[in-house]
Amino acid sequence: MFKSLILSALKKQKEALSIPYEAIATRSGLGIATVKRAFSGHDISLDTLDKIAIALGCEIAIKPKQSAKALYQAQIEKKAHEIVNRVIQTSALENQSPRSEAQNKMLSQAKAMISKMPKSQVWA
Repeated sequence: MFKSLILSALKKQKEALSIPYEAIATRSGLGIATVKRAFSGHDISLDTLDKIAIALGCEIAIKPKQSAKALYQAQIEKKAHEIVNRVIQTSALENQSPRSEAQNKMLSQAKAMISKMPKSQVWA
């Protein structure tokens, strides 16, 4: 899927530049047949796509949807909710469901506890 998205963007760039296959081949160091095969949608390596992208003045990059810190904090939040929900479910079985203030306090305590754990355990 990602290769087809990259290829689509490269095709648009090729059209915008009006650059022939021969020029792309020369600029990328690839053979003309390889370049034509790439643009016709044949299965090609990411390395080949990268060379074509560079020849077209583009770069292939991975852009995180959110920062590592934000993702880590979201995982702490998720894990804390899982812990508190288990406590609430167990308490409900005994007809002792905690009030919302107590639930919020448990959630804060769970987040504090989880944030002190080794980071690798937060993802388990």
